[in-house]
Amino acid sequence: MLSFIFTAVIAAFALIASASNTPLVSPQSSKQVYCSANNLNKLAELMPKSTLPLPSASLELKYVLLGIGTQNYTCNTGDESTTPGTTGAVAQLYDIGTSLNSDRLAQWKISSISCLAFSLRSMPRQLDQTLQSQGFQHIVGHHFFSVDTPIFALDQLAERPYPVAHVSKQGEIDAPRSCCPGDQAAGVIKWLYLQDTTGISRGGIDTVYRIETAGGNKPSTCKGQKSHFEVAYTAQYWVFGPKKSVYCGQA
Repeated sequence: MLSFIFTAVIAAFALIASASNTPLVSPQSSKQVYCSANNLNKLAELMPKSTLPLPSASLELKYVLLGIGTQNYTCNTGDESTTPGTTGAVAQLYDIGTSLNSDRLAQWKISSISCLAFSLRSMPRQLDQTLQSQGFQHIVGHHFFSVDTPIFALDQLAERPYPVAHVSKQGEIDAPRSCCPGDQAAGVIKWLYLQDTTGISRGGIDTVYRIETAGGNKPSTCKGQKSHFEVAYTAQYWVFGPKKSVYCGQA
């Protein structure tokens, strides 16, 4: 019940902002000069619980990111009864951890953020205004796939070289029923535990949890689908790395 209350509160900020004549700063204006919070240990305690493997004791929470993008699928066999194939995902990554880290209401807001962003995804101005009202406006990177490898490139941070995680799926669970299903009957994508098993990640990040998902799931068959199609989704990515590593803004 509390999560619904805070969804309404955050949505109210969007309405107030949209009624204002004061121009808002675009999220893109913060590129290349932004540093996220260095210590998210308290926020790590609020990470939503699941049956996914817990982070190793040698890791610490480095970033909490909101991904807004698409899950990408194919139906190129010519058989409408087949299940769509998966070709990865593309998303912009917003830093929500820095603001949540100092927010006394964070424990109630966390479960509402993905669903709210999903509901506003087709209204860019309202989405930008809502993210800014909560301090979530900073785009810090991008999520994409290289062949079959999920990549999280935090290329909009000030540090150089920027952090990049090359990961693979090590665990998955069905999303809880409380997650936002999206606007298709197919429902919501799974929660994932992703980790670098090759050692090629850099910048102190190598473990990612995809949780608090909304939308994104593929239909059960290819009936009525194009050969290549996208399904909108949002998700939170809780990103971990070794405790002894360099933070943004440090030499």
